[in-house]
Amino acid sequence: MMTQKIRFKNLERFGFGPNVMKKLRVCPRCGQSVKTRADTCPECGERLSSETLFDRYKRQHKCCPDCDTVLAADSQYCPNCGRQILKVATRYRDITAKGEIKNEA
Repeated sequence: MMTQKIRFKNLERFGFGPNVMKKLRVCPRCGQSVKTRADTCPECGERLSSETLFDRYKRQHKCCPDCDTVLAADSQYCPNCGRQILKVATRYRDITAKGEIKNEA
């Protein structure tokens, strides 16, 4: 567990990783990354949603329900916490850069 903490600290130091992504939001109008404490984009003035960059990332990738580790599409177990990943029927969603669903099949 200690190596995971060290890994996250190193990622954070260089501006990467889930802890950094949880502190940022993306402006839907201009794409600027903005700290979560802001309500509006400093570039264009657009009102920001409460969704963080990490929330958007998780919505577009398969993640472990226990520890939020991003998983390969064919993962049967989480490499971080060991939880068995059960296959469930899901619908395919084509999500645009603004987070809108273009189609559902």
